[in-house]
Amino acid sequence: MTAGLLTGRPLSDMQLSMLAHETIGGLPIYTMPLCFEITGAVDAPALEAALHLVVRRHPVLRSTYADGRAAEATDTVPLPALGVGIVPDGADGAIAALARLWETPMDLATRMPVRAGLVSVAPDRHFLGLAVHHVAGDSWSLALFLEELGTAYGALRGGRVPVLPPAPDFFAHAAEEQSRTWDLTWWRERLDGVRPQPPARTVPPTADEQGALHALGLDLDATDTRGVRELARTARVSPTAVLFTAVSLAVGHTTGGETTSGESTVGLPVVLRDTQELQSAMGPLLNTLPVRTTWRPDASSVELVQAHGAAIDAALAHKDVPYSRILKAAGTHRRPGSAPLFLHVVNADTETPRLRLSGVRSTLRPVTPKWAIFPAHWEFSWKAVGNIRGVLQVSADAFTAAQARECAGRFRSNLTRLLAAEMKGFS
Repeated sequence: MTAGLLTGRPLSDMQLSMLAHETIGGLPIYTMPLCFEITGAVDAPALEAALHLVVRRHPVLRSTYADGRAAEATDTVPLPALGVGIVPDGADGAIAALARLWETPMDLATRMPVRAGLVSVAPDRHFLGLAVHHVAGDSWSLALFLEELGTAYGALRGGRVPVLPPAPDFFAHAAEEQSRTWDLTWWRERLDGVRPQPPARTVPPTADEQGALHALGLDLDATDTRGVRELARTARVSPTAVLFTAVSLAVGHTTGGETTSGESTVGLPVVLRDTQELQSAMGPLLNTLPVRTTWRPDASSVELVQAHGAAIDAALAHKDVPYSRILKAAGTHRRPGSAPLFLHVVNADTETPRLRLSGVRSTLRPVTPKWAIFPAHWEFSWKAVGNIRGVLQVSADAFTAAQARECAGRFRSNLTRLLAAEMKGFS
């Protein structure tokens, strides 16, 4: 590698925020883990060579991060090695051995933001662990990473030179973001009167609870899945808007006055990949928008999801404004480890990572995070066929276990009422 090629490249607002929060917290909350079970014979040298090729291709991966800037990793910085080992304890032992990849903070000032390990439990059964720091990617990036890794591995295993298209430079996007003058008028007006939301718990967490997660399943059965899709079609909104509405009703509050109404401000992660170039770029091209919605107490199910769908669409029309600038528009400041404009974030229609390596079968082994990025993260996923799957991950710093269960219960209750044929008197 050529030293100094990217010396002093500016970071995006999101990258700067992540680095600051992780430094203060001292936990690897922004490390994205991947684990795959592989059946068949793996060519470990070819897999490591493929890993190195992918890392070299992307400026955001082959850099170190310090003092608010990115620098091309010099020749003294080693490429991430594919650690190889054997464990006798089966799948549980293999995954436990790989956990160090994502449970140990990364030294981004001296190492690239990628780790990898291959553990074998039998000659034809292996576990591949990968960890990519969020400063260098997002869920979309992980899909690109895995696709390129599979392509490069297939070529190298077959004795061919991998052929991949040129990789866009994420830092060019970050530089453009930093040079822009942002119009905050819409967000200032939209968030007028919204105040920071304090954590739900009133008693400080115990030493064992600090930084921990409560995870509750939110899977929908066939009847509710069909109901979500039917309500979405009737209201002419996406299924995401229906699920978002159920969360909003569960966590919102009522406002006083002659006519009592409901109101909530809930976070919504969105991708910033509106061009073909950005769709091919490795990097954290995400934003989290505060979606503020109000509704009448006598609104029907259709009217409720339409109100939330309209609020989502309005926020999406202004999604390019970085979250730190949105906070400025709202007249508040982000505290380390908190999301002051909302406690709850809804992430819907998530994709399952896939790894295709020639000659073997790869199966995703989901890794449950130990630490929370947001106080309460509601995640839903579905395919064209099959039921909607969901999970609520709640920070023990912000909610007690009982409060987390109460949130999940209110969601299910409100979703049931939303899907009823007639629903009146929601507030």
